[in-house]
Amino acid sequence: MPENQGELLINLSESDGMYYYENSSNSALFISVGIHIAVFALLIYTWKTTIFKGAADEQTAEGGIVLVNNSAESPTYHQNPSEDSSQSAQQNSTSISELVEQNTQDAILSDLQLPGGLPSGTSEPVIDTSSTGESNLPTLEELTNNRTSTGGDFGKVETGVFGIKGKGTRFIYVFDRSASMSGYMGRPIDAAQQQLLASLEDLKENHQFQIIFYNEYPAVFNPFHPSPPKLLYGNNINREQAVDFVESIKPSGQTNHIAALKIALNMKPDVIFFLTDADEPQLTTDELAFITKRNDGVGASINCIQFGVGKYLGAKNFLMRLADLNGGQYSYVDLNKLASIR
Repeated sequence: MPENQGELLINLSESDGMYYYENSSNSALFISVGIHIAVFALLIYTWKTTIFKGAADEQTAEGGIVLVNNSAESPTYHQNPSEDSSQSAQQNSTSISELVEQNTQDAILSDLQLPGGLPSGTSEPVIDTSSTGESNLPTLEELTNNRTSTGGDFGKVETGVFGIKGKGTRFIYVFDRSASMSGYMGRPIDAAQQQLLASLEDLKENHQFQIIFYNEYPAVFNPFHPSPPKLLYGNNINREQAVDFVESIKPSGQTNHIAALKIALNMKPDVIFFLTDADEPQLTTDELAFITKRNDGVGASINCIQFGVGKYLGAKNFLMRLADLNGGQYSYVDLNKLASIR
């Protein structure tokens, strides 16, 4: 066996009469150089395509929202076009710019010193030590625009009937309207109505009142019928309706004092003006005790006005006793001294 490739080629050329000339070193070199040149050229081409053209023209996959309309026949697919995506991106960019601009303006405005503004979180409270200690806030009386006739307690007013005064915020007028009140040319009922309406004029909108005219049955002022009667505020509407109610009263029937007084006490007033000609029946001792006990939980002053003829010469009657037992006053009115109103 030949020891190397050269000997093998010599042997082959001698055996078949052909001469082979082979320069193995040069051939391998040429082949290697050719391969390297090809690879280098391919790398240069790939590099140019990627850097100078591919990066600029590279298309990115766009995503979108696909809406599916499942109708009865077959589903329909709707996809936003690429223009919508780019338009949405542009709108988002505009919104962000506007937000940044708005925040910048807010930051500028927050530094402005506005008159009457709220103090900052780091500011110290200002304490005025120069005042006399008196509060400048309006009182309840000033807020309600109610100045009492005697400058008394807050919210209270003083009003009266036939010279008897009562002070409070809740007033009830319990007036007799039995047939006897129509005597003497109607002077008793006319005088009672006149005094009652004059007393209502003293009340303000924050005061309450109620009117009960009674014979054997009480007639209660109730513009909200069929709702149960209650104390009403002294606003213009209620007072105008009260005028109509009072002027509509006509004397008739018998007398039942106790029923009307019970209704009045159930409304828990401060002051009751109780007017009657003291005709029969009079309140018994038991009835006086009943009214007084009922009033213990109310604390109303019961002021009694009695109509009569001539100077009163009688002994202490039930009206005097009723006023004494319930912190009220008593007054006697001589009908002869009442001028005819109509």
